Amino acid sequence: MADIELKRLKASEVVLKASRLARLVGHGELAEFLGFERNGYPTDGSARMWIGRAGRWADREKGTFYTQSIAKVEAQVEPGQQAIDAMRGGGNYSGDMASVASRDHDTRILRSSANLSTWTGICGQVVATVYDMVAEVYHELVFSELQASLFANLQEKVDGALAAASGTALEKIERISDRLRDGDSESVSQALTTCRRLIDSSADYVFPARDELYKIGDEVDLKVGPQQVLNRLQAHTHASGASKSRRDRLRRTLADLYARCSAGTHAEVTIDEARFIFLQTYIVLGEILTLSAPGDGES
Repeated sequence: MADIELKRLKASEVVLKASRLARLVGHGELAEFLGFERNGYPTDGSARMWIGRAGRWADREKGTFYTQSIAKVEAQVEPGQQAIDAMRGGGNYSGDMASVASRDHDTRILRSSANLSTWTGICGQVVATVYDMVAEVYHELVFSELQASLFANLQEKVDGALAAASGTALEKIERISDRLRDGDSESVSQALTTCRRLIDSSADYVFPARDELYKIGDEVDLKVGPQQVLNRLQAHTHASGASKSRRDRLRRTLADLYARCSAGTHAEVTIDEARFIFLQTYIVLGEILTLSAPGDGES
């Protein structure tokens, strides 16, 4: 991108350098466009989108365009400029035909200038199109790297919390991944059951069952017995000092996930949805488990 911004490369050089990038990142559209620019355009007009983006239309209504490769287009620029420079000195015309000769001289300059403008315009448009597409690739890579970095940091923290919550938690996650890769209905059912058990074991860890009610301020008294898994997780988020809005979000998310993991809904869940359920379960449990250590007391 810096080479384009600082105009360090000619258009043909930009195309060659960008071709390597397109090959490395597997960008099909960029590779297609650059292939036309390196080798020339098909005369059947099948590359109309790229013809337009490269500024190659000679007459759009008639469907005529410039098919030459960018190297051949570029090769016209320097001679064209030299021809104009040579003609700018004018001619020493005299006699009866002086006005005609002068007019013809001016016409040749105008024609050469128009041709030069066409060639330089194509070069500039090709470079601009390459720049736009390369910038898109760059931002996708930056965002992808940011996502990977954020998830890697989150994963390390969450895996540690899950390992503490249940000695078999990470094994359960591995089994879920294996079953979802299988892609059959039985594996989906088993994966969802494992998600539900993972939620259960996390609740047992952060907030063991109690006979007495758990009071959340003046809002509500929660039963937190062995069967009240979601209530115990809600009590933990309250005891950890999470804000009400955050607690409400986590409660709603967990309720939806827990219901979706119920045995009666397994037949409705596709393999794609099961993957997202697993991922959401992993993330929301990670958030809950990393709020604070259990046993910090009620607030």
